Amino acid sequence: MRFLRGDRGQSFVETALLLPILVFLILAGGDLARAYAMQLAVQNGARAGAEAAAIDFSPTATLAENRARDEMSRTPGMDGMNTTLVVVNVGFAKNGGGTCALPVTEPNQCYVTVRVRYTFHTVTPWPLIPNTANFDRTTTMRMVAAP
Repeated sequence: MRFLRGDRGQSFVETALLLPILVFLILAGGDLARAYAMQLAVQNGARAGAEAAAIDFSPTATLAENRARDEMSRTPGMDGMNTTLVVVNVGFAKNGGGTCALPVTEPNQCYVTVRVRYTFHTVTPWPLIPNTANFDRTTTMRMVAAP
């Protein structure tokens, strides 16, 4: 009987010692998963904005930016419309430099570049570990000539 009571006390002590480590691993894993999801959202937003401008026959920087923000807003937990955390830059340029002339034709090739920057913040302020990360993705696509 005395032997069983001692084992039960040992199990409680082991659980009490391991519980903070388990909680730390669960919270850190959640933050890591969120960071990965936000990084994918930034990448998808840059790609969606560039694609929208590349296949549209009357592209504007505002429409491409709105498409990129809309794509990022589809990720749970990310507010793509928040202009303080998400910065979207759209640029149009010729291959050798210079400005694009519309309409885009085969000899007058134009490229659209969409750059998305996002500042990620962890849910838990971890000691001795950075609590923010900057994600920066750029996508460049050649604009399609109107048929």
